[in-house]
Amino acid sequence: MNLIDHIDYARRHRNDDPVKLLLKGQFPQGLNPQRVADQIEGMAMAASKWPLLAQNPDIAYPCRLSREQSSSDTSARYKAEIVSKLKSGDPTFSIADLTGGMGVDSLMLAQRAARLDYVEKDAELCAIMEHNKGVLGLDNVTCHNRDCQTWLKGVSNRYGLIFIDPARRGQHGQKLVDLADCQPNVLELMPLLKEKSEYLMVKASPMIDIDRSIQQLGNVAEVHIVAVNHECKEVLFVCGLAGTNCPATAPCQNTTIKVNCIDLWSGGSWRNEFVYGNHAPAKYASEIRRYLYEPNATLMKGAPWGEICQWYDVEKLDRNTHLYTSEKPIADFPGRRFEVIKELRLNRKAIGRELSQANIVVRNYPADTSTLRRQLQLSDGGNDFIIATTLHGAKKGFWCKRCSP
Repeated sequence: MNLIDHIDYARRHRNDDPVKLLLKGQFPQGLNPQRVADQIEGMAMAASKWPLLAQNPDIAYPCRLSREQSSSDTSARYKAEIVSKLKSGDPTFSIADLTGGMGVDSLMLAQRAARLDYVEKDAELCAIMEHNKGVLGLDNVTCHNRDCQTWLKGVSNRYGLIFIDPARRGQHGQKLVDLADCQPNVLELMPLLKEKSEYLMVKASPMIDIDRSIQQLGNVAEVHIVAVNHECKEVLFVCGLAGTNCPATAPCQNTTIKVNCIDLWSGGSWRNEFVYGNHAPAKYASEIRRYLYEPNATLMKGAPWGEICQWYDVEKLDRNTHLYTSEKPIADFPGRRFEVIKELRLNRKAIGRELSQANIVVRNYPADTSTLRRQLQLSDGGNDFIIATTLHGAKKGFWCKRCSP
């Protein structure tokens, strides 16, 4: 595969519609039309997802599925932050990425390591990584076109960190979540991983069951719930394989598991942490206050319900209602903030007297959003919100306005 010719042709046609180019079928001899289309689409996608790669016109891009499954620059940089804490200034710290894929994580992690071994069984992806690491001048990266388990068995090195991102698609394209269902099966690899590395970082689905995964993996030191632009993208498990679960950012004798909630966006970030399994008691509201809050995606995933009450001096609406309220505005609350206009009975007549259009939010309420919208006969959109929920054991409806960011 002559990547340079494909990239050069794609660069000259980057403003063309790749679908139309494919339909025309008029390509110079030796060029694969689909690979040219992949380059054009990748260049367009890079502007928002991989701005660091987008700065270099010679970067090669893989097929659409590999691009979609790849980490963004933002989440890859966050993994590199974790590595910086793990290595603790060790100039010999080495990394093996056992599921290299497009290689965005490898390219970012390599900047924090003395050596990185990229392992990928797909020959085309391996060739793309070989090209890109040369373009970026990363001479500390070695590519291995091998099955990761076979490769790892033959390695004599011991790594500071092994990174693994198991494939979460089944043979028929179905989405997989549980670690035991994904490939490679990190649970089956665990004895080998312990032999070959000090630390393990597992990238998992944002839908993963955190409690179950902690029990399955063992030796978990930290959990990182990572959102990009307010959307939960991945859950990372950092395991101390050398002995007990040694946290990355604390002495090894501390065996508590830290759960880190992180939201990253252009020009800003939010993060907080709590201790797994040691939750603070929640404080519950007896009535709605002037302001209503919906926690961000990472807090919804991590579920530190009592800690939210303590961190932001708010009250929770109900045990299974993950909404909060306060009399005074909490400007830095991480998530959506609403001002409550009034309580409304959730029937067509009562709502019709006030609104003809509104966004509907359903949290811990017996009807889903589409059903409630049909019952209330409200059109979607506008600046108004109807929030259907449970407060202190009673089903409630609140007319709200979204607070400014």
